[in-house]
Amino acid sequence: MDEDTKRKLGLAAAWCGPLFVVTYTIFWGIMGHNIPPPNMMGLSPEQLISEYYGKYQQDILIGMIACCAAGGFYLMFSLQLASMMRDEDGQLGLTAMMELGGGVLTSWSVIFCPALWATAAIFAVSNADPITIKMLHVATWIIYDCTFIITTIQCAGVALFTILNKKQTMFPTWVGWCAMATGTVFVGVVFIPFVTEGPFVVSGLWNFYIVFGVWLLAFFLPYSYFAIKALSGRRDEMPAQRYSQA
Repeated sequence: MDEDTKRKLGLAAAWCGPLFVVTYTIFWGIMGHNIPPPNMMGLSPEQLISEYYGKYQQDILIGMIACCAAGGFYLMFSLQLASMMRDEDGQLGLTAMMELGGGVLTSWSVIFCPALWATAAIFAVSNADPITIKMLHVATWIIYDCTFIITTIQCAGVALFTILNKKQTMFPTWVGWCAMATGTVFVGVVFIPFVTEGPFVVSGLWNFYIVFGVWLLAFFLPYSYFAIKALSGRRDEMPAQRYSQA
């Protein structure tokens, strides 16, 4: 495969970052009625069904099934980011593997968990036991949020590469520090199973607005922008290996 074709494939994969943000916001956030999500620990099983699954059942079902496909954009972007890091170093070093492993497992989370919420939506309007529906809903959120260390490792891998690799010119140092900060704000999600009100509930100020806001604005969008910018540059302005996608 010639270098220009590789660059175009890499650029398409880099654009999967913004595509993930847009599609996941629509299907998970808007159609899934998760802006903000219901305060699951503060609702009884019957309330969770009547105020969420029963009220928005069709929207949730369609939105979550769509998320199972939209999550693939996260995977493609993570693979491309690891590829660019590998090409810059000339090998798949530790930081690139941290990004790759964290990105792949995070991708699985953003695909797998909506499949479980879709399952809850299907059975919530049947004669299923409300306690069973709430147990499935809560367990899925715990998987979704309390496995944060996977995404923290991804952020740390990119951050260390950006900050410590003095030769790389794809990402400015400040973006690396933002990624490092992003990995630390996730720690607050460990309180989700233990609280019923306040900033650390699943829909709270910290664990929803700050966590997701920082992840989006300080990590995902900046790295999407600079990856696209690097791959969009003229061939005579950067080494050919930076165009490699495979």
